[in-house]
Amino acid sequence: MSYILALCLSLCWGTAFLASKNIVESLPPYWGTFYRVFAGLCFFIVLYTIQRKNLKCPMKELWRPWTIGFLLILLPFAAISWGQRFVAPTIGGIFNGTVPIWSFIAGAVLLKGEDRFTWRRAAGVTVGMIGLLIIMHPMISAAKLEASPMALYGCFAFLIMAWSYSLGNVFTKKIMVESTAMTHEANTFHQYLFSAVVLLIVSLLFEPIPPASAFSQKVVLSIISAGVFSSAVAFLLMVALIKRWGATRMASVTYFTPVVAMISDMIAFGRIPSAAEMGGLLLIFASLVLIQKKIEPGTK
Repeated sequence: MSYILALCLSLCWGTAFLASKNIVESLPPYWGTFYRVFAGLCFFIVLYTIQRKNLKCPMKELWRPWTIGFLLILLPFAAISWGQRFVAPTIGGIFNGTVPIWSFIAGAVLLKGEDRFTWRRAAGVTVGMIGLLIIMHPMISAAKLEASPMALYGCFAFLIMAWSYSLGNVFTKKIMVESTAMTHEANTFHQYLFSAVVLLIVSLLFEPIPPASAFSQKVVLSIISAGVFSSAVAFLLMVALIKRWGATRMASVTYFTPVVAMISDMIAFGRIPSAAEMGGLLLIFASLVLIQKKIEPGTK
């Protein structure tokens, strides 16, 4: 059952970048992020109303859903929307594939005793970083020539996404999964409510309100896809896997996210990945294998 959940989660996450690309082609990035989060919030309101879940949260405990909401929803979704304007969905999927590397580093530092550094894992992190540099090298070169600096900025936005997801994965276990301060349903609902309110305020302050004509059928379906399936449903799957596997192993689901993103990019836009993207992706896969492989007792 866990592997079926993992497959569904990789499909949800992998198609998010194509949906985000469709959204930001018609909507400003913050508004696009708001509508994605709002779609997820509506999903949870309907789901939890039908299930009659308790959504109350003590005031002193609001920091829990707000922290997770910022790390797993508000910041990474905004980074995706901002960065996806300048790079292909494949690039977003590849950067998402580095989340296990950052999750391991965060887990080793913050969850002492649960993950630890070894020479093999240190080598895995190094290989993963080399893979990222290979992917970014053509964009760095273009930026130096002032040919396409925004593509490089888009990559940095996806790095922020990956860092935020990794911290969120680690903290989810500590301040949500293992917490009895409120129900998981209440925690999830307040994550989305907090993120939607903040994004609405930011959008109203910094971007013009998009006209009704911007909401084509393609954009509306992409918002539903990104907000409901790639966000809300994916979040439920992620929490279920964290309960079964823990934060670090759950993050290994992103092995398949770049592949799904790459295939969806090819189908939608006919885009063939470059040699740098394929080479960097293979190194990232090798890195993940080195990091995720079980440590034998006495291994350093």
